[in-house]
Amino acid sequence: MKVRSLFGIGASLRPGVLGAIVFVLALGGAGLFVAESERESLRIRRAEVADQSGDKAHEIESAVRHGLTATYALAALVRQGKGVVPDFDAVGTEMLRYYPGADSLQLAPGGVIRQIVPLAENARAIGHDLLADPARNKEAFRARDTGELTLAGPFELMQGGIGAVGRLPVFLDDENGRPRFWGFTTVLIRFPQVIAKAQLPQLVKRGLHYQLWRVHPDTGLKQVIAASSDEPLIDPVDRAVMMPNGAWTLSVAPVDGWTHKPALALKLFLGFVFSALLGWLAKQMGELRRHRHLLQTLVDERTSALAARESKLGALISSLPDQLFVLDEPGRIVEVHSPDPALLPLAPSELPGRTYGDVFPKPVARAVAEALAAIRKDGQRHEFEYALELPGGPRQFSASMSQLSRSDGAPAGFIALVRDVSDRKLAEEKMREAMVVFEASSQGIMTADAAGVIASVNPAFCSITGYSADEVVGHTPAMFKSGRHDAGFYKNMWTTLETTGRWEGEVWNRRKAGDVYPQWLTISAVRDETGRLIKYVSVFSDMTRRKQREEVIWRQANFDALTGLANRNLLNDRLERALAHSRRTGKKAGLVFLDLDGFKWINDTLGHDLGDEMLVEVAARLKDCVRQQDTVARLGGDEFTLVVDDIDGVEDLQTVGDKVLRVIREPFQLAGANRYVSGSLGITVFPDDGDNVQTLLRNADIAMYQSKQLGKNRCQFYSQDMQEAARRRVQLEAELRVAIERREFVLYYQPIIDVGSGRVSGAEALVRWQHPLRGLVSPDEFIAIAEDTGMILPIGAWVLDEALRQANEWLAQGLPMLRLAVNVSGVQFREQGLFELIAQAARKPGFERIQLVLEITESVLMQSSDATEVLMREIRQLGVNYSLDDFGTGYSSLSYLKRFPVDHVKIDRSFVSDCLEDVNDALLVEAIINMAHSLGLKVTAEGVETEAQRDFLGARQCDFLQGYLISAPLPADDFRSFVLRHGAGTGPSAQAPKP
Repeated sequence: MKVRSLFGIGASLRPGVLGAIVFVLALGGAGLFVAESERESLRIRRAEVADQSGDKAHEIESAVRHGLTATYALAALVRQGKGVVPDFDAVGTEMLRYYPGADSLQLAPGGVIRQIVPLAENARAIGHDLLADPARNKEAFRARDTGELTLAGPFELMQGGIGAVGRLPVFLDDENGRPRFWGFTTVLIRFPQVIAKAQLPQLVKRGLHYQLWRVHPDTGLKQVIAASSDEPLIDPVDRAVMMPNGAWTLSVAPVDGWTHKPALALKLFLGFVFSALLGWLAKQMGELRRHRHLLQTLVDERTSALAARESKLGALISSLPDQLFVLDEPGRIVEVHSPDPALLPLAPSELPGRTYGDVFPKPVARAVAEALAAIRKDGQRHEFEYALELPGGPRQFSASMSQLSRSDGAPAGFIALVRDVSDRKLAEEKMREAMVVFEASSQGIMTADAAGVIASVNPAFCSITGYSADEVVGHTPAMFKSGRHDAGFYKNMWTTLETTGRWEGEVWNRRKAGDVYPQWLTISAVRDETGRLIKYVSVFSDMTRRKQREEVIWRQANFDALTGLANRNLLNDRLERALAHSRRTGKKAGLVFLDLDGFKWINDTLGHDLGDEMLVEVAARLKDCVRQQDTVARLGGDEFTLVVDDIDGVEDLQTVGDKVLRVIREPFQLAGANRYVSGSLGITVFPDDGDNVQTLLRNADIAMYQSKQLGKNRCQFYSQDMQEAARRRVQLEAELRVAIERREFVLYYQPIIDVGSGRVSGAEALVRWQHPLRGLVSPDEFIAIAEDTGMILPIGAWVLDEALRQANEWLAQGLPMLRLAVNVSGVQFREQGLFELIAQAARKPGFERIQLVLEITESVLMQSSDATEVLMREIRQLGVNYSLDDFGTGYSSLSYLKRFPVDHVKIDRSFVSDCLEDVNDALLVEAIINMAHSLGLKVTAEGVETEAQRDFLGARQCDFLQGYLISAPLPADDFRSFVLRHGAGTGPSAQAPKP
């Protein structure tokens, strides 16, 4: 028996044998599938376990290394204290909060542990000599000799438990400036606390066993540091944990092994069942095929005769692609053939015996009747077209009818061939629509033959290119080349067209007028039914306006609208590129962060228009300070940055910083007058100060604030200790806000004496911060922060109110009228509300008996405006005088003293302290006194500390003296006692009282 196998191979096989073969083959295939599935499951599971163990290894490294970094912070405190860390318990306790990986901190001067935090559980380690312990001195000696941080352990600790110890040697300069070994700063990392911080027990919850171990460097044996089980791990996944004292290993394996046995058994069972089912189906199919073969043989024998007779006619009719209708003489349908029955109004079996009027709609029946009448009349073939509404939709047909004749020539009926022309009609309609689109499209369209010769163009093509159709038809597109693309570009274009039949992209071409413009071009290759290329169709649009809009949008997104410099977005991109270049070349890159000093005052007083004018000039000056390849950016407001790449050392950045400071200090011509500002610069270096953009920007900002705190008008390189300084500044700012709410301030009063009489003529009110923990805080520590943050306004208001209250109290206690000097910040002059504050005080009883003097610095006058002058004169009308503090240290000139209502000048303490030793300072002091007297101003010398200085100033007719020779700043009650002891007002005495 001939049977066809399931795989298409003829074979004489019994159905049972065939089923057995299929079963064996299917069973083998199922076995291979299960084996491959198990291998893939094992690979995936090992990969998942490797990912989890890698994460935990990284967390262990992070926990240990973060704890070890505490030694560097502790070493910095030792160097700062020159070998002593004051209040080590409090400092260490606070540090442990920031280093969660550390369990305790230790100081070991000379290698002997002297101090530990916390002490309670580590007291046994006090006095232990790290260099003398034979079990642990190896790492200690290596740390001392190499000067690097070492990690010892894990091992049994003297104070109990298991842990590892990180030791960092500390070297201090001796009296000759040579480094000497001071001792160690030590951090203790306990186990299993570190394991808990790394959350290794989570592996057990996930069905995994772990083991953290290392090869002991002395014994060469495996040392297990931590394990979830005492049982050995089967084929574990190992991850290296890199430590300063070598590599540890984290081994992880599933608790239940790598293979899921129930799942494997289920897969094998299903494979067996599936194979058995396929064998049974193959056997049944063999039986079915055998029966069908017998039946087919019988049918073939009985129909062979009929098939032979009808084969010729059937072949002829079946080959017809059209419908065929045979009608008798009255017009009834005798036979019908249609390659697609759906194109008939009725089913083919229902048509024979019906007239065409019964089958077709009236319009179609009328067209058939007219054709039959014409054929009966002239005997010629007639053609006509008609449409039908069929279930599949409307269709159009073309019919050709002819007369049939008998052998004697008599009419025997009619035959009609009907062709479905719906697709042709639709194509013709689409062609007409395409021509409308071709003519009306706003995009340029060009067709070319297979050789690339232009065949046609539409009107939009002529409008965009400037060429007429006659000028381009018959030529190749090479006539439009702009020269911007090389041969490789066009080679890639034609290669893509040949392989995919389509190319799309941006091309620069030339118009007839000669100008080059961008196109967005799409080229499609058109092929005939055989796949032969017959033409190309190109569609393009002019991208000139789009390019212009994109350029505008790009500039808006990447450049500062005012200065034209790069903005923050473009700065980040340029800085990323500079860092990538530095990584490739091994050279350094620098980031300079600039903040203008005094710009806010100019912007607020002179107006934003002049402020913007200054920023534009600053941008121009900064661009002249760097190379063409460097980047100058404006982050916003008065903050600028410079990216300087491809440098050999920090000396290049110092040169750039000095140049920036110099050009910023030069005067700015604004509103017809010279205006001055300065700059505070922070500088960071890649890779020394950070390895990414955000870190460098943050550290440069920190360095810039350090410049401001050190007096502004300077550049400051970033250093690690600035992070701590910035943290302390943030903490101090927060505490200062609380202090303002709680009014934790107190005023001290430093006496001012009249040189002629030696009596107390007044006092300067000096603010102090009564901190609840730190005690009395000097204004040098918080005034600069208060000015930067605007908190100087409420502080200044409190100082003025408290000073006037105290002055009234002194008057009520019998003290004579004294001159009371109160310092006023430039911020208070720039902000609104100073006049209202003083006017409100002037309305209070007793104000007219107080000689209030506002002490201002030269910078207030230097950065002044007409509005400032008006404000000063309005306050002057309230009975308030002005004293110019720190005279001689700024840029003020005689024009300022003549213009503004100043009554007193104060000679800066720096000139007074050196007037006896420095001839220039002596001459300068004498000149200031003479100049002030010539202008009708009184002169106060501050910082007087010696009798010789007092005599020198008295001989030169200085009016008033202030300094520690007279008295230190005093609380209010002590100042009252001082006045009562030494007298007040003016008198005949020429000697100043001794403090």
